[in-house]
Amino acid sequence: DDRFILGSLLLQTAAKIQEQGGTAEQIQAVQIPGLRLSLESNRVAIERRPVFWLAVGNAANAAEDSAAAIEAYQNVLRYDPSNGDALIQSALAHFRTDNNAAGYDAASRAFAALRAAGQEVPQSWHSVPFRQAYQTNDVPRVVEFGTSLLQSNPTPQNWNEVLRVFQTAGRLEDQPNLDLLRLMRATGGLDPNSINEYIRLADQRGLPREAQNIYNGSVAGGAIAANQEVAGELATNVASDQSGLAESAAAARSSATGRVALNTADAYASYGENSTALELYDLALEKGGVDAGVVNLRKGALYYAMGQTADARASFEAVTGDRAAHAAFWLRWLDQQAAPAAAAEPASAE
Repeated sequence: DDRFILGSLLLQTAAKIQEQGGTAEQIQAVQIPGLRLSLESNRVAIERRPVFWLAVGNAANAAEDSAAAIEAYQNVLRYDPSNGDALIQSALAHFRTDNNAAGYDAASRAFAALRAAGQEVPQSWHSVPFRQAYQTNDVPRVVEFGTSLLQSNPTPQNWNEVLRVFQTAGRLEDQPNLDLLRLMRATGGLDPNSINEYIRLADQRGLPREAQNIYNGSVAGGAIAANQEVAGELATNVASDQSGLAESAAAARSSATGRVALNTADAYASYGENSTALELYDLALEKGGVDAGVVNLRKGALYYAMGQTADARASFEAVTGDRAAHAAFWLRWLDQQAAPAAAAEPASAE
């Protein structure tokens, strides 16, 4: 009883300090002891206890007292297991103590709680585990929480940011980077730096027509300034490359492995000769000696460019190995494209 009475008096005093324009520090200096005494009295109504413990936890978190914060949030969750605020704040506290597994689990539960209630997950919540994954170069978690962010906030800017983080965390080399930039282009997430990187990589990897397509489209759209030197070099490279396509296709068919077929399929795809490109991708898989995940990823990207989303999805779902993360982002993009159509379907008459 003494604890409850004294706690109530302190809470009333904190309320008066707030009414009189006191600072947050002045308020909390009285409020937090009042909350704790009230809770220790065991006289606080059950339905109010989560609110009290959440305030105690938030104050401890702000003071970077992670142990006290985690204990308080656990008490919130005893009474309200789906309290999203307590879950996401406890994730912060766990990350601060390098308990990443607990932090990711708490963040996932926070997102699930909001979605189950039909609410959107704020971007600030997504940034908690996503930032931790980026800072620790945890690629699987970058994919997990990056796709979760894009599920809630699928803006071109977020696509650019998430894919750039994946690019950095995964330490991608030139060819995987080029695959990623194709996805960034599809999502509208290319910025000027990404565009110039795309042009450079495509040209260096023997795909001057793809580089030229990106350059011409970006200049026409005002995304980058025209550069006559670059335009001239690409035109020269395209003329040389195009003249050797038939020879490359013949070499692909006679080769013992599928590597030439894969490279030649990429070239044909860049010229819009899609049926030949698909034939050569299949030939590459048949002959072997190539990463099947890479082949299926590029088949999926080509099907997407052709507007054949069902075939694209099947190809992306077949991707395994190093490109599986790329495919996960592509599938998230396909889901995003399908969402408006699904929402537009009429309700059942039943």
